[in-house]
Amino acid sequence: MIENPFLLMSAPVAFETTNFQIAATPPTNLTNDNMDMEWRSVGLADVYVVMRCAAPVDTIAILHSNQRATDTYRVRAAATVAALLTNPVYDSGLVPAYEGLKLEPYTTKSILDLGQPVQSLYWRFDFDSPGHPDGQVKAARIVMGQRFEIPTGINYGWEKLVLNDSAITTGPNYEDVDEYPSRPGVKSTLGGMDEATFNRLDALLMQAGSAKPVLYAPEPDNLDTAQHWTVYGRMKSWKFPNPYHNWWDVEVEVHGLRS
Repeated sequence: MIENPFLLMSAPVAFETTNFQIAATPPTNLTNDNMDMEWRSVGLADVYVVMRCAAPVDTIAILHSNQRATDTYRVRAAATVAALLTNPVYDSGLVPAYEGLKLEPYTTKSILDLGQPVQSLYWRFDFDSPGHPDGQVKAARIVMGQRFEIPTGINYGWEKLVLNDSAITTGPNYEDVDEYPSRPGVKSTLGGMDEATFNRLDALLMQAGSAKPVLYAPEPDNLDTAQHWTVYGRMKSWKFPNPYHNWWDVEVEVHGLRS
């Protein structure tokens, strides 16, 4: 389990192959950041996707799936598609989709710590959800890469945000609502960084800017809240106060794309 708060900007990920796919909800949807464009499996038997990612990977997140706590997934990596089954360089074994508490309307965020960086072109994801009432596995995004852990932790007083884009039109004696689902956000200060740590985080945030989403887990080791507080979305503001020489605070606000 990852104990420290972390940020992860995904390395480039591409879809390679699967057994069956639905034209309207293909596995390529797992590579884009439109959270309404899900991948959906054909049934529940032998559900897998193979992705390509050439970058070093120490963290994988399968985001906004419908897997339950009793469901499992498995991740394997290899130099060829065939070797994923015969000679993988990494094999997670069966992993619970999540542990701890998750309440509606939050969706499952499966976060896998590989323990050390693994670099291999092909990655296979198997999903086991026996008897799932939806009759299929659904997920919105696979994020892979090397995370940035914040060794000094997150400062007290951070904020959990509720964001809602519903449009409300009011008039005499009425309100008309164009309703959209709420999304989570996090606003926090990551304090007390030495300059070497700050320089690496600064470079990551400069790469992401406001255009590229990041996965932000403020308390990944808190199983009662990790499913609710972990967000994947774009940064809306960031500041770098320098209270002392060679000592930095980082203020970030990330708005999730989906709950």
